[in-house]
Amino acid sequence: MQTNEVPPPGALRAPPSPVGGGMIRAELRATLAIAAPLAAANLAQMAIGFTNTLMVGRLGGVPLAAVGLGGSLYFTIGITLQGIIAAVAPLAAQAYGAGDRTGAARIAGHGLALAGLFALPFVALMMTLDRLLLWFGYDAALSAEIARYQHAIVWSAPALLGFAALRSYLAAQARTRPIMLVLVGGIAANACLNWALIYGHLGMPALGVVGAGYASATNSWLMFGALAAYLAVVPALAPGQVLRGIIAWRASEMAAILRLGLPIGGIFLLEIGAFSGTAVLMGLLGADALAANQIVSNCTGFTFMVPFGIAQASTVRIAFERGGKRNDAAWRAAKVAVALGVCFMVAASILLWTAPRAIVALYIDADAPSNAAVVAIAVQLFMVAALMQVFDGLQAVAAGALRGYKDATTPMLFAALGYWGVGFVSSWVLGFPLGFGAVGLWWGILLGTVAVAALLTWRLYRVGAPSQ
Repeated sequence: MQTNEVPPPGALRAPPSPVGGGMIRAELRATLAIAAPLAAANLAQMAIGFTNTLMVGRLGGVPLAAVGLGGSLYFTIGITLQGIIAAVAPLAAQAYGAGDRTGAARIAGHGLALAGLFALPFVALMMTLDRLLLWFGYDAALSAEIARYQHAIVWSAPALLGFAALRSYLAAQARTRPIMLVLVGGIAANACLNWALIYGHLGMPALGVVGAGYASATNSWLMFGALAAYLAVVPALAPGQVLRGIIAWRASEMAAILRLGLPIGGIFLLEIGAFSGTAVLMGLLGADALAANQIVSNCTGFTFMVPFGIAQASTVRIAFERGGKRNDAAWRAAKVAVALGVCFMVAASILLWTAPRAIVALYIDADAPSNAAVVAIAVQLFMVAALMQVFDGLQAVAAGALRGYKDATTPMLFAALGYWGVGFVSSWVLGFPLGFGAVGLWWGILLGTVAVAALLTWRLYRVGAPSQ
């Protein structure tokens, strides 16, 4: 049903009246209005993980490796399911672009319903992953430590997925500042919870890695509750319609979310799964290689969050313009987003290339003899990671733009080919048969990322560029 209400002001609006450079500047402002808070929110989410790494790192190498790999496996599954739910953003934004606010709120409710449905199998799967690690040949002590962490953090699953649904709904309206504020607040809350539960302060028992897991779970519920409270008190968000969407499903709208969301989740699984798979291979090289991989992965995760925020903004901008049948404006939004993502990642590449040891020192004592092997491996990995930055940013923004065009199935196939057919296979060959070890595993990641970036950029041009 069309409500004919005016979309929210600011980043979601009709095309600007100027032409040429004026339209580009207007689109740049519109994209940044959405992307800047989302990128800040993404960085805050990474900072929460960074806080976990720093605070667990004081317990020693094995706990650090356990939280690194255990968290990697947990978030691989979690982000895959979040990717399915993320279809709420382009679908709701397109509804807003067409003037249908009620439909957008109903889509958000369906996303929350899916979050609840996905939570149970998510928990069940995480409870059994440690057995797979033992079968894979992992050290029994390390596997046990990973299991202890996973069995604690898994209770955040419903909140993690519910937060993704609310975040997608707010992003579809360009209401990204509350997302940022909640996640920034989550950094402090997570640090306090870690301090109490890992080390046993404020009358709490010293739980070690288990405490880190429970701290993350508690923090996830606090953040979900904060975003849900914001939704409840803002009438323009139509909380009643969202609630109806949770309870009274429409098969056509649920199918629309799954039709777009399943390949989006598939892309996330293929990408993050390839990185997690490489981390599993890294564990076969020992705790030093796994700890170095955790440091570099965590750092490059920070740099990736900015183009990922730009990608999320491009999804909303393109879907909104397409909802209003403004295809030229949608293509302009895609080009601006790609340019922003590439420019940022050039700067990130320079930083990683010129200061790898200084970055390592943020995580561990780089001068301690006991950490010498970790530092040496991490510095090598940072060299490869620096070369990968621009391609990683390019593929992220191109994928986000394609989601705005409701194009996710072909990008998923490209991700399978690039990340696994090229990347993971190359990682294994370079790391083990050819004997390059940890750095060989990362060269494989680089090759896969280059392949995906090239394929997705070509696909974006084919789908989005107006016919001449």
